[in-house]
Amino acid sequence: MKSTRIAVAAAMLSILIAGVAQAGGRAHVTVLNAPRDIQAGKTIELTFAVNPEWPMAKNRKLEPTVKAVCGDQVVTLNAVALKAANQYKAVFALPAAGEWIITVDSRYCETRMKPLVLTAGDGKSTRY
Repeated sequence: MKSTRIAVAAAMLSILIAGVAQAGGRAHVTVLNAPRDIQAGKTIELTFAVNPEWPMAKNRKLEPTVKAVCGDQVVTLNAVALKAANQYKAVFALPAAGEWIITVDSRYCETRMKPLVLTAGDGKSTRY
């Protein structure tokens, strides 16, 4: 009987440890503000929120990165924290025209985000 209690306690402890190891390992990224008219080579600003799923992880210091990909071109940069809790900003220029896929790495074990697709024009004006 005593060995059964020890086995049950050990099993419960291992489940608890596994649960704690997974806790805070996932965060959701929400784009708050993205530019609409983008031209290659011109600076744009992207703001987003990172919301961890686990309540104890909400006070964890984050250093998210933003990645923009178009074909074989990749732009990666660090975001800066805004005054509002869990909100960040990235300011950058896309080097070429095309369809750019923007993602954020929250720096947790797993980031959940619907990629943002931005189309950059070539920056050439056709007005006379």
